[in-house]
Amino acid sequence: MSGALMCFVVLAATPLGLDEVVASTGRHHPTVLAALADVDAATGDARAAAGAFDPQLRARAGAAPYSGYPNGRVDAWVDVPTPLWGTNLWAGYRLGSGSFPVYYGERETDALGELRAGLSVPLLRNGPTDRRRANIERADLGRRISELAVEQQRLELRRQAALRWVGWVAAGERRALADTLLELARARQAQLDERARTGDVPPIDALDNERAIVQRQSLAVSARRGLEQTSYELSLFYRDEGGAPLEPPGERLPASLSAPSADEPVPSLEDALARRPDVARLEAQRGQAEVEVRLQRNQVLPALDVSALVSKDLGASNEPKRSVPELELFITLEVPLLYRQVLGRLDAASANERKVDLQLQLQRERVRVEVSDALSAARAAKERARLMVKELELARRLEAGERQRLALGDSTLFLLNLRETSTFEAALREVDARADWHRAAADLAAALAETP
Repeated sequence: MSGALMCFVVLAATPLGLDEVVASTGRHHPTVLAALADVDAATGDARAAAGAFDPQLRARAGAAPYSGYPNGRVDAWVDVPTPLWGTNLWAGYRLGSGSFPVYYGERETDALGELRAGLSVPLLRNGPTDRRRANIERADLGRRISELAVEQQRLELRRQAALRWVGWVAAGERRALADTLLELARARQAQLDERARTGDVPPIDALDNERAIVQRQSLAVSARRGLEQTSYELSLFYRDEGGAPLEPPGERLPASLSAPSADEPVPSLEDALARRPDVARLEAQRGQAEVEVRLQRNQVLPALDVSALVSKDLGASNEPKRSVPELELFITLEVPLLYRQVLGRLDAASANERKVDLQLQLQRERVRVEVSDALSAARAAKERARLMVKELELARRLEAGERQRLALGDSTLFLLNLRETSTFEAALREVDARADWHRAAADLAAALAETP
């Protein structure tokens, strides 16, 4: 047997566990892939925001060939914005040759042109923060938000996959119970037919058992249909390596759901709040709002910039003073007479921050309620499962007693059929109770944001 075939046989014989379904969902489910695409988009936005600090090369050239002052000019420089208190650096080269009127004398350079460099530092507006730095902060938080969306999607998909898997396994148990109930009646039919033929039992007993067979066949058909339906639903979460839905093979159906665990969960609400990605997303959104408020508060300040320029002409010169290195200092003040635009933006940013605060408050309250409700449901489901086990045990004892009475001639087949049906129904309720506990446990794990 080849290694690949042997691996397939071993896999086919292994019950399909929830962890395998969840792993498949986390890798291949379309909603997870879509959320990961959002992360890529947010990463691109962050890269684009960081590009606001990319150096820029600028150049221009001009000439006046037909003029009383024929001349030519070349000017090139590099702008380097920096995140260091909004400081802007620049350096360049220019060449002005020919003749220039006296009022354009600054355009003329020495024979080899002029080298120059400078910087500008904003002291108030755009100093502590500016639009470029704010966009980078917001983009970084946006990437974090998209990553948390992936976590939230995987958490919800794990819960949904658990619910579908539990439903599939429970449907398998129901089908097995229905088949067992049917086989009881079928095994009894041949004996009843023979005993009715010899007059040992009334023919109506054989007829009633035949009716029970038909009734139980109907129950078996419904149970098989339930198993098929749950397997189709589970296939949306159990996928192959290509991402296509994969209907779980029947031979990998687990025999039964486990009984409720003996240990009571002791959830920590604070841990849940710290782990929940939906809460963390709102906290990151609040961070974005804070960045915008901080920016708009800074924009209310007047613009007060300090600049410095250093230049040096090179080569032969007909103007000795122009060859002397030059240092220039500037102070620029800009004060708007009305602040309606900036104050309006500040009001809008502050209102958005308050809105996110309220959303965050509501989400934290919702987490508290979800955890409390999920814990209550898990405890109730566990208690119900315990009671259903006791009910099933009593039903089986009654059925065994009725079968013994029938063998002694103190009962009827009709009563035995009723006892068997009662046991079957109790077994169904016990399966449902265990399934409910598993569903409640999945809801509680999601509420607590617990992942394996």
